[in-house]
Amino acid sequence: MTMKITILVDNTAIIDKYYLAEPGFAAWVEDGDTRILFDCGYSDIILRNADIMGIDILTADAIVFSHGHQNHTWGLIPILERVTSRAVLGHQTKNFRFIGHPASFWSRKIFGIPEIGPLLSPERLSSFGDVIGSCDARYLTDRMIFLGEIPSLFSFDQRHEQGTLYTPDGPVPDLIPDDSALTLQTSEGLVILTGCAHAGICSIIEKAKAVTGEDRIRDIIGGFHLYQSSPDTISQVTRYLESIHPVELHPCHCTGQLATRAFADLVSRDETGVGTVLEYL
Repeated sequence: MTMKITILVDNTAIIDKYYLAEPGFAAWVEDGDTRILFDCGYSDIILRNADIMGIDILTADAIVFSHGHQNHTWGLIPILERVTSRAVLGHQTKNFRFIGHPASFWSRKIFGIPEIGPLLSPERLSSFGDVIGSCDARYLTDRMIFLGEIPSLFSFDQRHEQGTLYTPDGPVPDLIPDDSALTLQTSEGLVILTGCAHAGICSIIEKAKAVTGEDRIRDIIGGFHLYQSSPDTISQVTRYLESIHPVELHPCHCTGQLATRAFADLVSRDETGVGTVLEYL
């Protein structure tokens, strides 16, 4: 059975596709009859692109958050506005499952900016479906897993403080503990789908391998969060990736040009952005 990933939101759009781009990320994941929306981008671009692609976001069985930053969660507002509009018109709508690390639903601030976290509380989201906060890995289908909390395992690939996270027990420095990813188990190995990889792309890969018991890496897609990293860090990440022999890489979003160029020497890869469609068995 084919598994399919379509990128709905990214910093760039594929040439001649005529989609809209913004500095965020979202992907539509299909495994048989199950449809997962992974992140939501920053604005209504997610709906505008999905409509052109013929994807009905409101058919998603679950909306999964890689983490709670605004350019991965704020696009949920126009999605839920569309749900409300359809309901007002008498159309039947389905309840979502909202899945993420518990901290992905908490408020966060940086440099005096009023809010860089999600705009809707779990209480508000609960009127549209079930809100599931999980630090543990969680199966979404027999072959698709939300990885839960990711321990940082590599000194060169660590989290960095980004403002303040407002926990139920009070404010703490925000090390983005909610950063997570999806992994898909295919016949050729793991496909790993990241949002920003604040936890460290190498640590995310190791968590996916540990959860599944699979060492083969078919593909890694999404943000690797190396756009501000030093050449030495990029070199060490590149050496790690070389050691695990991925079949393909599709870096985008916050990966950065320097890292993307470095990865080009590891595997042949196509341009990645809004409109990219990838299929696996």
